[in-house]
Amino acid sequence: MRRDKKVFLRFLLAAGAIATPIVYGYEFGPPPGYSGAPGDNASGCAANGCHGGAISPKFTGSVSITASGGTNYIPGQAQTITVTVTDSAQKGYGFEMTAKATGTNSAGLLTAGSDGYTQVICADGSVSPAAGCPASRGSTQQWVEHTLAGWESSGTPPSHSFKFTWTPPATASGTITFYAAGNAVANAAPPANDKGAHTYFTNLALTPAAANPNAPAITPGGINPLYSTATTIQPGAWAQMYGTNLGPTGTTLWKGDFATTLGGTSVTVNGKPASLYFVSPTQLNFQAPNDTATGSVPVVVTTPNGTASAIVTLGAVAPSFLVLDGKHVTGIILRSDGSGAYGGGSYDIIGPTGNSLGYATVAAKAGDSVELFGVGFGPTNPALPSGQALAAGQYGTATLPLTLLINNQNVIPSFAGVTQAGLYQINLTIPGGLGTGDVSLAGTVAGTQTPAGVVISLQ
Repeated sequence: MRRDKKVFLRFLLAAGAIATPIVYGYEFGPPPGYSGAPGDNASGCAANGCHGGAISPKFTGSVSITASGGTNYIPGQAQTITVTVTDSAQKGYGFEMTAKATGTNSAGLLTAGSDGYTQVICADGSVSPAAGCPASRGSTQQWVEHTLAGWESSGTPPSHSFKFTWTPPATASGTITFYAAGNAVANAAPPANDKGAHTYFTNLALTPAAANPNAPAITPGGINPLYSTATTIQPGAWAQMYGTNLGPTGTTLWKGDFATTLGGTSVTVNGKPASLYFVSPTQLNFQAPNDTATGSVPVVVTTPNGTASAIVTLGAVAPSFLVLDGKHVTGIILRSDGSGAYGGGSYDIIGPTGNSLGYATVAAKAGDSVELFGVGFGPTNPALPSGQALAAGQYGTATLPLTLLINNQNVIPSFAGVTQAGLYQINLTIPGGLGTGDVSLAGTVAGTQTPAGVVISLQ
């Protein structure tokens, strides 16, 4: 998708005078190729046709780049990049940055921040696809820059910072250098004042980090809702991470305290700490913190042996049923007569009748009142906190309609919502005519369906 032309024209009209066009700056972000990198315009946005101001060192401001990995990178592991433009004499700030390895186009993948203040563009000026710029867009080079919203948010001197994500190539590519041009203008409200623009340049070189055999690593695509392979997770819901060296030998379980460090391991999602339930060397389960952001965000796991990061998508929904053994849904049958095997006779666990799962389960039948459990079925009313237990009687009702199919037949739940921290409960009465044995179970909310292969046992 191409962006609209970004140059503002204003005509000054006076009685009996000829209209004179005045060209104003790139509040929407500059064209590609103004970062000051080799092969880019060496004047950055001080160039003709952009801002046309002056280049440092005439002024006392600066632009800086910081990377969450310092001056090292681990192939394939995402980092948060911060570009800060400083100039106490100005009131509006913008930038453009690119990443290059010697003799190549873009090195790694640039991803815009979730706050809407940055965007990534290709050589033809179009917005970059999530997977990067294809050669058909003029080259595979990417540039990240401020958006109009980012520029308008920058109007508090003496500086402003922009955050986004960079994922290095999957294999070490030698030294990778970030090149950035920062621009400071007199105001942060349209139109930008070209006449007094100050332009600054900087670069930051990153080298591959020495390999640590005990450092954590996240499996590509290995952050998902519980019991799902989807790569979108919902804020406030429970999720899983797969990888290596994620935690100490053996397994470590929480004590119901919503700890943010467990077995020496911690996790952040979009910079916010997550609560950990279970940690092992190859898997951990966590509750994603509440967040208003959507789209691509970094997830970072930290252990005593290092850090690893990956990009995950935050979405309003990411539905998944909990399962007992990889396919049988986690659920209970309520027993008002006290005949259940669990909870002092108050319920049975749904499953094939008998002990085939290693404990007593019972297939549900027509007329049974059941509760099914899952994660990611959307927002609730009221909204509920993450990272803490719910108070007695506290719950939230799902605000988005849920379509529930059992053996491909529509069943209407009597309730769907969060009844425990991050855990959805779906109440229904089993109608007749759904068949017997292990039959398919699927839920759809906001057009997103739960993973295939889940079954519920009926008799």
